[in-house]
Formats: sequence, C-alpha cells, structure tokens
Amino acid sequence: MFRWVILTFFVFLSALSSAQTGRDFPAGVARANISVSASASLLDNISLTTMRDVTLNSPNANEGYVLVNPNNSTNAGMMRISGRPGKAIRITYLAAETLLEESGTGGVVKANYRISGFESDNQAASVILDIGEANVKIGPEGHYYIWLGALLDVTKAKPGSYVSEFIMEIEGN
Repeated sequence: MFRWVILTFFVFLSALSSAQTGRDFPAGVARANISVSASASLLDNISLTTMRDVTLNSPNANEGYVLVNPNNSTNAGMMRISGRPGKAIRITYLAAETLLEESGTGGVVKANYRISGFESDNQAASVILDIGEANVKIGPEGHYYIWLGALLDVTKAKPGSYVSEFIMEIEGN
C-alpha cells in the first residue's frame, strides 16, 4: 500500500509595534515583537490495494505472443486507488522489462505492460492510460481502478520459471 501524506505548515507571523513609555527612544524607532506558531494538517492519504493478480498461465500464445488486454480480459490484474474524491494523481510504472528463466536455461520473455483505468469498477469502460506515466483524478466515490495487462513475447522462452514484479508509483498532485 502506498501512502502519500502531504503536510502543510501554516506559519503565522505577527509583528506588533508599540510605543514605549518611560524610555527615551530616538524618533522613528519602534519596538517589534514577533510571534511564530506552526501546525501540521493531514490533507491527503492515498492508498493502493491489489484486488487481483494478472493471470498469465491461462491465455494461449498466438504466434509467439501472449496478450492480456487490460480493457476486457478476465486475466488482467486489478488494483484500486483510494483517496479524496477529485484528487489529481500521477501514476508512473515500468512499461517494459526482460524476464530471464530463473534456473539459467537461457530462456527470455519480453514483457510490455499496459494499464487501463476508470473512476468506478467498470473494466469495459476503462481507458488505456499513457505508457509509463498518466495523470488522472480519483472518482466521486473516492476510488480509481486500474487494470493491468501485458503483451508477452515468448518466442525465445524455454520451459521454466519466469518471475516479474510490476512496479507502479502513485503521487498526489
């Protein structure tokens, strides 16, 4: 879960000038008192919850490629961002990576990730977000949903195990 907390410090400065009685100050010289107070307020709390992992075992390869469409595939991963309704957020993610077979057989899988998003839990209405970085707003219910898909090039894959960890960052604007 990612939490981005924005703290705003309010600093109140007051300068008070007052004339002194019983002392001889040169003309035009005033005495100043300065008071400073600070406080912190929690403005935003953004969280990310994984609702479903991407399933890559079920889709069949077609001419050496496996496609999980984030707009309509039941194999797409799903995440929910929660925060203040209407809050602008920036989503950045690793768009591509090369996976090597873990036991060293020389197998290679190239992964290109794509995400789609929408302000409610409606995958069919979701729109593909910009590759690598997107600016969106949290919906009126306080959520923004992300579906994760991938295009995998398995033409150089060999039997074995390939591990990937999708990395996504969320930042309040």
